[in-house]
Amino acid sequence: MEAFRAILQKVDDFNAARLQLTADMADSSNTAKTLVIKAEDARLLGNIKAMRAAYGQLYTLNGSLLGEYNKRANNHKHLLEALKEVNQMIQKAARLRVGTAKTRVIAACRAAIKANNIHALFKIMKSGSPA
Repeated sequence: MEAFRAILQKVDDFNAARLQLTADMADSSNTAKTLVIKAEDARLLGNIKAMRAAYGQLYTLNGSLLGEYNKRANNHKHLLEALKEVNQMIQKAARLRVGTAKTRVIAACRAAIKANNIHALFKIMKSGSPA
């Protein structure tokens, strides 16, 4: 059960990191839009120096966005691996039962995960019933 608890903790950590990375990328994306507008305004006004500066900042921001995307993709890969492990452990717990009990265990485990009720999840996996 400690291994299962550790995997669930990893899932929580990866999910929190995913949310943070998504928020950071959204902020950077808005900054990129602003820089494009500044650069085009400078171009229309004939201010080449300001235009070059804005495009230089945009180039740097684009590089950092690509790095953030790679981090996010790597985090997503690890999150999926951890979720697969959780699913395998649920399937192992269900294989200890036969027929409708097996189906009930799977449904109850998934409901407990959806409700983020870890205590109930452990109880279901041990005893086969949520109550």
